[in-house]
Amino acid sequence: MDAEGARAMKKIKVAFVKFGGLAAGGTEKYLQTLACHLPREEFEVDYYYTDAAPLMGNSWEHPDTDLERQKYMQRHGINLIKVECAARDDRRGPPYEWVGTDFWDLFDEGKYDLVQTGRSGYREFPFDRMENTKFIDSIHSEGATGIEKRDNILKTVLLSEAHVTRWLSNGGDPAKVEIISPLVEMPALFQSTLRKDNQIPKSVYIFGMHQGNRDDIYSPMPLEAYSLIENKDTMFVLLGGSTKYRHQARQLGIENIRFIDFTGNADKIHNFVSGLDVFAHGRLDGEVCSAAIIEALYHGKPVVSHTAQNMGHAEQIRGCGFMASSATEYANYMVQLLKNQEAYDTLSAAASEKYKTLYSLDSCLTRYITLYKDALKNAKTI
Repeated sequence: MDAEGARAMKKIKVAFVKFGGLAAGGTEKYLQTLACHLPREEFEVDYYYTDAAPLMGNSWEHPDTDLERQKYMQRHGINLIKVECAARDDRRGPPYEWVGTDFWDLFDEGKYDLVQTGRSGYREFPFDRMENTKFIDSIHSEGATGIEKRDNILKTVLLSEAHVTRWLSNGGDPAKVEIISPLVEMPALFQSTLRKDNQIPKSVYIFGMHQGNRDDIYSPMPLEAYSLIENKDTMFVLLGGSTKYRHQARQLGIENIRFIDFTGNADKIHNFVSGLDVFAHGRLDGEVCSAAIIEALYHGKPVVSHTAQNMGHAEQIRGCGFMASSATEYANYMVQLLKNQEAYDTLSAAASEKYKTLYSLDSCLTRYITLYKDALKNAKTI
């Protein structure tokens, strides 16, 4: 065997497995980014995914495959393996078995050193049937009850200190916990065309956020707060988001508002975020750790948000934004940023520095690579 062949034999083989794995949601983009940035000279990656499928006994609809995200994976040369799935059976709770699937015809657990998940932590198909697999679990819920404990789960990656606290309170194993924030790919900083594209004058102060087209995370607070301060020199711009925001804007009589269709294209998202003055965040259940807020910090945008069940976002914006407990308080923070340039500049600089210190892709990726190697080195034979 030549030297090149010997090196190839030593590569760590990782399988990513995700229901709806090419959607443009936060968990899916996290896994996609990790898969695409693992160094090819050290890792061999297969990415197993299904399209969205009906959820039996559950009215929620999982976001479907996003063509922009699919193209992203293809540009990075990832071996995409599409898995058929006619439905997911949610009628009796976990493990939410896939119905009409060819997964086991495609997947051979003996082929891989590690399987990377992105999930909530309870017993879940198809991982519950993998007896000879070593897992790195990435957990994206607030801390599921009924946490699965198995010897072949080598490490549990959580996203923030608040996430760890919730996870441990629900019975998680502290010896397996690692904190790595969401992996978010950033372009070089550039001049946004948001104002030009939407005919927004330079004199207008722009509040806004981007969010998936999901009714279940719709938060009324950002627009309610904005309605209290709106004038001819302000505007709210929303990229994506539930149709409920549009209904709310009409009910509140908000005039200076723009709605932009959702996109999974990273360049378009960054063009949007870069063009804002303030990232005016809101999510009904809060955040474990928000990739969208990380994007805002990268672009030096102060963030205003609100309290909720999950409070990981409070950690993220501490020192570079404000947390409100009511629409009135939220509106007051908006006014502070609008009228106090010195305070704005201080928070903007703090946002950029916080990104560099805690959330840069290189930093998170290095920690993941070290975790993979150390976990395998220290793993017991299954």
